[in-house]
Amino acid sequence: MWATKQLTRNENINQVNQAVLDDRHLELHKAEDPYCNFSGLHNVHLLVSNMVAKKMPYFIWTVRRNVIDCNYLHRDQMMNHYGRNASFTTKARLCMNLRKLPSHLDESADTFFPRCYLFSEMEDERTLCNDFRLTGAISILKWVIYNSANAPQSSSTEQGQMNTNDTEGPKATLVTDSRKPNKTTCQLSTALIETAIKVCEEFLQTLMRAGKYFEVNISPILSQKDWANLIEQHYSLIRNEATIPGSHNYLIDCQNILNRLKSVRPQLEIDGIRNIWIVKPAAKSQGRGIKCVDRLDKFLKLKDFDPSLENTKLVVQKYIEKPLLIYDTKFDIRLWFLVTDWNPINIWFYKDCYLRFSTQPFTLENLDSSVHLCNNAIQKRLKPSVNRNPLVPKESMWSSNQFQDYLRIKGHGNIWQETVYPSMKKAIICSLVTVQAIVQARKNNFALYGADFLLGEDFKPWLIEINLSPSMSRSTSVTAILCANVQEDTIKVVIDRKYNSKCNIGRFECLSKQERKYLSKTAHSLQATILSKDKYRFWVTAID
Repeated sequence: MWATKQLTRNENINQVNQAVLDDRHLELHKAEDPYCNFSGLHNVHLLVSNMVAKKMPYFIWTVRRNVIDCNYLHRDQMMNHYGRNASFTTKARLCMNLRKLPSHLDESADTFFPRCYLFSEMEDERTLCNDFRLTGAISILKWVIYNSANAPQSSSTEQGQMNTNDTEGPKATLVTDSRKPNKTTCQLSTALIETAIKVCEEFLQTLMRAGKYFEVNISPILSQKDWANLIEQHYSLIRNEATIPGSHNYLIDCQNILNRLKSVRPQLEIDGIRNIWIVKPAAKSQGRGIKCVDRLDKFLKLKDFDPSLENTKLVVQKYIEKPLLIYDTKFDIRLWFLVTDWNPINIWFYKDCYLRFSTQPFTLENLDSSVHLCNNAIQKRLKPSVNRNPLVPKESMWSSNQFQDYLRIKGHGNIWQETVYPSMKKAIICSLVTVQAIVQARKNNFALYGADFLLGEDFKPWLIEINLSPSMSRSTSVTAILCANVQEDTIKVVIDRKYNSKCNIGRFECLSKQERKYLSKTAHSLQATILSKDKYRFWVTAID
């Protein structure tokens, strides 16, 4: 038995060393890095790798988490992955596990994670269809408000967007194109508004009875044909192909309904008015296969006619139609965090992060990924549009320090420290708590993750996804500095701190005492067995 285990361990060591060599070869054959000249170092790296190929590695860093079985590692060996951490680093698993958040903490994922559904699950498809229809009805009420306000329209940006070139704050405008209704514009009956009000009123009443939003199904007050007509007329309104004479007579009723909805739908503002959704492959990265759709009803029907979609695992998520813009350009934020233990959970947040800009000016008229996906893997292949504001950095990146400087100039000097950064930390904490009992924890393991966020017009962060092996590519002058720093500081936390608890840990900061107290209080109150819908039992681990 001992010999068999030792043989397996030796084989695992060989796998580790081969993985290290393979990773080195991958790095050396990547595209030329303009910020780091490897010429003259290639042979040195290969020579050193070959010299230690037969030795047991005590520090293992690999981008391929499945190449090594942690069960056969020596207890002193360190590795940069945990088992089963796909439970929150794939889009589908993150979506599913965040639904359990109310069972762990007194929080709802709807406050920081856009509504999300699995396209391959029958129950999710039904709930998605209900949500899509309800969002369409709510958008009609919003159209009444915006149309009655007769707000000025702009051809350069979508309505509802915050113009961050001045300091007057957000301006509410109608989310349609800048074309004026022409002679062929059709006139719709006010019965459409009455139907939308009826749908929203029924939703509020059902929600009051059910108590939980996710479990609410809209009552079948409309037939399939009526729903199809409502959705079609909604699209006609937002594209200025139709109007509703006398809509101003329903202004107060629509405003009252929207005010009531705001208290139960935290995403009411970021939903916008176009009912746009984003479709993502469940387990792919770097923006592959992601697309935005403004006719989700037609996309859902494709499953009945396209056999390739029948067993395809897709995630459908509500698109954030009203993001914060900088110089009329969309951006997202990449934040690193390090986990060094899961019981008790030990999270280290990196205080320096960076912004990734789109190469195209923001618009909802064009749903191409070049406009709406800020992922560097996509944007680095594109040239900045001639229509993009020249004040956007040429490299399409900013450090968080540059962003804070920008916010101070615009009169929002404290918004990063008071709202943005703390809210991003809270979203990560909530995400990890839901999988604490699932992840395969092991002493001496650690993991560095990358979380992506979008900001709403009110500077509220919205979690998009969490990446298992965030890119450390020095593709710009910003990442050339930050990626090197975060890797060096990670070593300080996971190695230096083992021998000196007061050592320099760079720009990392651990959970604050207040955050630990919050987690500990909620975790101890949940020392009970939770029975989920699929009858799967698990225990919530107390945090000391």
